[in-house]
Amino acid sequence: MRSFPKQLAVSAVLLGLLAAGAALPATAASPLSAAAAITMPWATVAVESIAPGDYAATMTVGTAQQLSPDILPEKAAKRANVSFVSDNPNIVSVTSDGVAQAVGLGTAHVAATVGDQSCLYTITTEPDASMVVTEMDITLASNTIAVGDTTSLSLAVLPTSAANYADVSLSSSDEGVATVNSFGKITGIAPGTATITATSGSVSASATIKVVASGSVVPQSLSLNTNYVVLKPGSSKTITGSVAPSTASQSLTFKSNDSKIATVNGSGVITGVSTGATSVIVSNGTVSSSVTVIVNRTASASSDGDNSGDGTPADETPTDPVVAAIENAASDTVALSQQEAPVVSSDALNALRTNNKTLVVNGDGYSLRFVGSSIKNTSAPVDTALTFTPSEHGVNFVLNNGEALPGTVEITFTGDYAAYSRIYLYNTVASKWQFLNAFKDNTLGADTAGEYLLTTENLRFAEMDWTFFIAGGFVMVGIVVAYIVVKKRYWFW
Repeated sequence: MRSFPKQLAVSAVLLGLLAAGAALPATAASPLSAAAAITMPWATVAVESIAPGDYAATMTVGTAQQLSPDILPEKAAKRANVSFVSDNPNIVSVTSDGVAQAVGLGTAHVAATVGDQSCLYTITTEPDASMVVTEMDITLASNTIAVGDTTSLSLAVLPTSAANYADVSLSSSDEGVATVNSFGKITGIAPGTATITATSGSVSASATIKVVASGSVVPQSLSLNTNYVVLKPGSSKTITGSVAPSTASQSLTFKSNDSKIATVNGSGVITGVSTGATSVIVSNGTVSSSVTVIVNRTASASSDGDNSGDGTPADETPTDPVVAAIENAASDTVALSQQEAPVVSSDALNALRTNNKTLVVNGDGYSLRFVGSSIKNTSAPVDTALTFTPSEHGVNFVLNNGEALPGTVEITFTGDYAAYSRIYLYNTVASKWQFLNAFKDNTLGADTAGEYLLTTENLRFAEMDWTFFIAGGFVMVGIVVAYIVVKKRYWFW
């Protein structure tokens, strides 16, 4: 018997296709109809709907979340290019990749749009613990004034960081005796006494003002030996003062606004307790003054606790070297090494924003750039250390230990790390790497803390669904077989 290898091979292929076709539904019985029913990988699938999906409608200032809208059909979701826009970036900012960050207080709306479909996220922010006043103290510059004269008041709040956010209202118990305006200016109206009250939320503090007839009050002034003290925990400094004129009461009282940071006794001896900042109010009952107290572990303090004055720097400058560098810089840009600025503190962020300056921190293989005008939240300090860890696709690093950023921080990669051309942020909600297209000239404007990946690979392509290509292969085989059957049937003769 003669053998026909070509004919036998083609017959086997045809039999296999016929058997596969028999197992398919009637609508897909033929290879050609099956091929027509398969969507090509490059085909565009229109988005039919988009919905917000699960998200946190309430956020604490300084926190961030990933917005992941639900898109239908699922095939369209894989290729959908969603754009995100916030109607108030000063309350909730959002990146092009849908990472929303609470930066201020209020309510904002974020619109997610793809094609002609859109949905809306409504997010209300709330203050964190550092922004809420828990204690308050009020001090009058003078407790006794004459009719027509004025004096002022000062407020101290805890925590001290809440001073930037506190909404304080001032009132007088008897405006027929004394009035007070929103700036703390008290005016004597008629002889008598009135209570001046400051209120912030559920916290309030009061002080009594005495108004006497015009000409019956001799102005007094209080002079202290210092208005600024820096101590180590456990060290001390004595405050002394005198009141003019000499006929005025020289009996002084001392009060610490936060005894957890520093205490003061009846003799004016201030003792550091724990790191932080507070103030001590000195008064003779008529006139008052305050002393700023800074407690840290690097202060040049008196070792024997006497009145030597070593607890106060001669120039009375802040002890945070980063703050000092910012405030003393002649130029608008301050450059420090990572060892000199291991942490950009809240005070340093406030100094940058107040003085409208830029800080550049140079590390090993990178630099961080903080622009004062871009700082939105001064209560979010930044750890400037970046540790690069080799991984399967490149090198990984964590920015600010995953804690919230104060605003946009520019990261520029140098040395070996400048060779990487792509950067990804790990999306903890979707459990996948998210490509950031804001990476240009080895510099990234980062406003989201978390884990990053530097690489030269296209992880989007690596994660592509190969099912489309496999289906395409079967289609091509079916087309070849159909071609053989129609055009090359003489092979079977």
